[in-house]
Amino acid sequence: MLGNKNTRKCALCIHWNGAMGSTTIKALYGGKFEFDNNEKQSCFKKGITTPAVGTCPNFEPRYK
Repeated sequence: MLGNKNTRKCALCIHWNGAMGSTTIKALYGGKFEFDNNEKQSCFKKGITTPAVGTCPNFEPRYK
């Protein structure tokens, strides 16, 4: 999956997988990011496991 830093997906959120973030994310030219949409990690805001492509109102961008 591709997204920019403002794409409201869990893989790009500061709350997803704590300090580590996504284990599959790759930065691409032009401020885009690629990540595996099948990846699942813990959301430290919700306290549950969520998919990389999940969304929620608590989104805060990890990359500025």
